Amino acid sequence: MNLITLPQAAAHTGLSRSALSTIMKAGLLPMVVRHGRTRLIPTDVAQQLKARPAAALHHLLPTAAGIDTMPVLRVDVAKPVHEEDRPFIGFHADLSPEDLLEALRGWWTGKPEKISQTGILPVTLGGFVVAVLTGLGDWESKRTDTGVIRHRFDANLAGYISDLDTPVNLITTGTADDRRISEVLLGKHLESNSGGPIAYVSARPVPPPELPQTAVR
Repeated sequence: MNLITLPQAAAHTGLSRSALSTIMKAGLLPMVVRHGRTRLIPTDVAQQLKARPAAALHHLLPTAAGIDTMPVLRVDVAKPVHEEDRPFIGFHADLSPEDLLEALRGWWTGKPEKISQTGILPVTLGGFVVAVLTGLGDWESKRTDTGVIRHRFDANLAGYISDLDTPVNLITTGTADDRRISEVLLGKHLESNSGGPIAYVSARPVPPPELPQTAVR
């Protein structure tokens, strides 16, 4: 088994060192080994990361309703919090499904109507979909001590993964539609930019590249 360093893996995959480190800390690369203070990644794992396809969001949206964007929840590695309704916030592969759902379904800022309009919320970490929430519809809101209004959504944990090398949905129960949605999203690459945890990405299908026209003689 050939091993490469974190900087080498980042260069090979096109990911930033920060994103790759976050993925490791979240337990999503169990094949990573340590040699002293150096973390090493098998080259075939780095190749698998590089080959992960982009999420085909257009397969999931109700285009007849005129919706062409998908909300995306961008999280960090899970950390403990002292709150009555959840013991953690964020994602880690070792969290139980129950703790993971509570860690992901709130409390977030944003427009709840827009967040819930598709009924689907992909959860990304390091640019990859690591969990999927479905069934978003109702929510509860609260105003914090600083005056910020945050929302927590009624949702189902349709799927999550524990390994980005060979991502497999660890939720085997649920509706057929939940399993289909998870299959489309889990382990896929999904880039998003936002100043907060909720981003919105275009879900329009990418048109095929135009072929150069051949002059008629």
